[in-house]
Amino acid sequence: MNQYLSLNTRLLATPARAGLQAEADGQLDVLVRLQAPEAQPGAKARPPYGIALVIDRSGSMSGRPLEEARRCATFVLDSLHGADKVSLTQFDNRVEVLSPACAAAESGALRLALSAIHSGGNTNLHGGWRAGADSLAGLPASLGIRRVVLLSDGQANEGVVEAEAITAQCRELAAAGVTTSTYGLGSHFNEELMVAMADAGQGNHYYGDTADDLMEPFRQEFALLANLCLKKVVLTIALPEGIEAEMLNDYQRAEGGGWQLPDVAWASEAWCVLRIRVPKARLPSVGNPLMLARVRVVAEDLEGAAVQIEQHAISVPVVGTAAWEGLPISELLARRVAELEAAVVLRRMREAAGAGDWAGVGELLVGAEAQFAGNDWVAAILASMRGLAAAREQRRFMKESMFSSAKLSKRLSAHDEVQAFAQDMQPLYLRRKAAEGKAEFDPE
Repeated sequence: MNQYLSLNTRLLATPARAGLQAEADGQLDVLVRLQAPEAQPGAKARPPYGIALVIDRSGSMSGRPLEEARRCATFVLDSLHGADKVSLTQFDNRVEVLSPACAAAESGALRLALSAIHSGGNTNLHGGWRAGADSLAGLPASLGIRRVVLLSDGQANEGVVEAEAITAQCRELAAAGVTTSTYGLGSHFNEELMVAMADAGQGNHYYGDTADDLMEPFRQEFALLANLCLKKVVLTIALPEGIEAEMLNDYQRAEGGGWQLPDVAWASEAWCVLRIRVPKARLPSVGNPLMLARVRVVAEDLEGAAVQIEQHAISVPVVGTAAWEGLPISELLARRVAELEAAVVLRRMREAAGAGDWAGVGELLVGAEAQFAGNDWVAAILASMRGLAAAREQRRFMKESMFSSAKLSKRLSAHDEVQAFAQDMQPLYLRRKAAEGKAEFDPE
C-alpha cells in the first residue's frame, strides 16, 4: 500500500446546508471532493509508460489533417521519457502496425515510419484501435500507464462497427490495465462512439474542430499524464436503511459497485455531487444528528500499489424550519450543481439540434442564459453554442454540446478553484474552455 498517498489524499464532503429541516421529507446535495496532495516529497521519477499511437489515414485525412496528426504524434514522442514504450499503428480500411512497442529513446525507426504515413481508403477504426491495444497488452503491468491514443476524423465503416461491441472491448482492456483516450477531428467523426470508447476505456476524450485545434488537446492529455498520481479511482457509498442517494455526475459505474472517478493529478481534485433523499420517518428529533452516508475511495498509485482513503461519514443535524431557512448555502456546491444542470441542458440541446429543431434549441438557450447568468464558465459555453446555433451548423453544434456537457460533468479541478475562469497559470488539464473543440491557449 502507498502510505503517503493513503494518508495525504483528502476526502471532503460539503453539504448544501449544514442541516436538514425537521418534520419534512428531506433532500440534500453533498459535494464530495477527492484532493491529491501538492506533490510527493523527494524527486522520485514516475514509472515508465506505454503509449500506443493509432492514427487514421483514411482519405478524408489527406492534406493538412494528416500533417497535423503527424505533428501531434511527434509532440507525444518528444514528451516521453527514454524508458517509456511507444508503438505506432496506422489504419484506413487496412490496419498496419508500423512499429511494435519500443523504447522511446530508440524510436528513430518509428519517427521515420510516422513521417511516411499518407492518406488511403475507408475507416477500420476498431481494427486500428485493437492493434494499438494489443501492442500494449503484452507489456509489463508494472508500467505506470498503458494508454492507447486514438485519432480519427471519420466513421467506423470497416471491420467491427457496432458501438456496443467496440466499447465492450474497451472496457475489457481497461480492466486489464490498457486504457484508451480518443481524439476526434473535424465535423464528420462519430462523437458518440469516440466518447463512449474513452469512457469505457477509462481514458479521456477530446476533439479539434479543425487541424489547427488538434495540438492543444494533445498537450492537455500529456500534461495530465506527466502529473498523475492516482489511477483506477473508485468511489463507493454506504447508506443507512431508508436513505437514497443519486449521483448527479455522468460517471461510469465501476465493476463491483460504486463509480469510476477520473485519474487524479498532483494538486488537483476529482469531485462529484450526491443528491441524498431522506424520508421524514427517518429523521430524529430536532437537535440530533443524522448520519446520511459513508463515502470511501480506493485507488492505485502509478506502480499499482493500493491507495485507501479513510471513510468519511456525512452527518448533519436536524433543525427547525426557521433555523434551516437561515442556514447559508455552500457557494462552491451551488456552482458545481449549476454546472451539472447546464450539462443536462446541453444534452437536451443536442437532441433538439439532431432532430433539426432549431426553434427548440433557441428556447433552451434563452432559458439557460437566464438560469446560468451568474456562472462565468457556463455563460461562456452558452455564448459559443449560440453562435453555432445561429449558423445552423448541426454537426459542429452536436459535437460541441456533447463535449462541453461531458467536461462540465466529469473533470478535474484545482483545490482552490474560483468562479472566474481566467486561468493562464493553471495547467492545461485544469483549465475551463468556452468551446472544447477550439484551441484557446497559447502553447506552454
